[in-house]
Amino acid sequence: MIMSYVLARRELRTPKMLEELGLKVEAGRLRAIIGDFAFYLNSGRFKVLRLKRGYIEAIVRGFHGEWHTRVDIVGRTFKCSCPHHKFRKALCKHVLLLLELYVFLRNETRELRLVRNFLESFRERLL
Repeated sequence: MIMSYVLARRELRTPKMLEELGLKVEAGRLRAIIGDFAFYLNSGRFKVLRLKRGYIEAIVRGFHGEWHTRVDIVGRTFKCSCPHHKFRKALCKHVLLLLELYVFLRNETRELRLVRNFLESFRERLL
């Protein structure tokens, strides 16, 4: 219960990083995607398989299935089993949610820089 309270009050960092980078993402769409973070976490939709510096891998249970998602922030690779990623090779909603989860779990300034650099390197493949 305390975790829910903290998450509800926490400022989301991924949208702010995207904005600072000047990445063109429809504001309403981005808010909807990242706004799902607290809902996904509080309803047990993330099953973290592996977490280490610069890497997170998880099963994300969405509304239409479970998606195996991994992000190698240092190696600058990502993969998600969702159709959006499979067909468009884009940074899908699940990758952005996983990045936000990574920042939340690691909670260190140097990790924020890693994620920011990762997002910048994929600016053309966003959503």
